[in-house]
Amino acid sequence: MSIKNVLMCATVLGTVVAGGIALDSATAPDAHAACYGSVTLMKGKNNSCSNGARHWNAIKNANPKYGDWVGKGRISQQKLCWANVVSYGMTAR
Repeated sequence: MSIKNVLMCATVLGTVVAGGIALDSATAPDAHAACYGSVTLMKGKNNSCSNGARHWNAIKNANPKYGDWVGKGRISQQKLCWANVVSYGMTAR
């Protein structure tokens, strides 16, 4: 990651933290909300989702960006730090 991308990511993260972004666990079905955790702007861990889980970023005026589907105990992460992130979270299958 270049220094420019690191600085941009830090700026986006600061904006997201200051804006009080809500995580997907607040809106996910109860059965899935507990099977993942440690969700941040860039990644999340599949603690126990048997069919897989993946991280996502909702981008203002653009299509969402997704990490890879991962199995239990694995981390799904974004490939880049995206600009204009309005929310982020995890989704279980």
